[in-house]
Amino acid sequence: MAQNKITAIKIKIKNGVATSKVAFSHPMTTYNQAKSKTGNPDDANFIEHITAKVGDEIVHDLSTSQFYSKNPIFKFQFKCDTFKLGTKLSGREKDKIEQDLKKKLGRQPTYLERKEAMNSMFPNKGDSLTLIATDRKGNTYEKSVELTARKK
Repeated sequence: MAQNKITAIKIKIKNGVATSKVAFSHPMTTYNQAKSKTGNPDDANFIEHITAKVGDEIVHDLSTSQFYSKNPIFKFQFKCDTFKLGTKLSGREKDKIEQDLKKKLGRQPTYLERKEAMNSMFPNKGDSLTLIATDRKGNTYEKSVELTARKK
């Protein structure tokens, strides 16, 4: 059986509004499904609550029910004009940094060396969107992603 988790968070920012898509890996078992499988409706398990925070500020709070499909995707928007945005580099920019680092080192840079080089060139980190979901069995799932905007 697949592990229940938040599989992806994607954020697009335009005109001070962030649109977030969140994908879950969760069976979302209803009371009727649980009763037909095990004979006990108390074996139902579905996501009951989702909270999205940036820092300490709650930007989205949602109570859900058993009526969402298996592996649901939730989409929501929030104003992000007061939050700090980091710099999002294009693939070409990342490749250029990696090539320069490879020339300097004379070998292929490690993941940590690449990350350190990117952070030294573009040190401004953005605030993070943290998603916390709780299911009926009391399991908590959490994942964070940085708020970034394309480099201008």
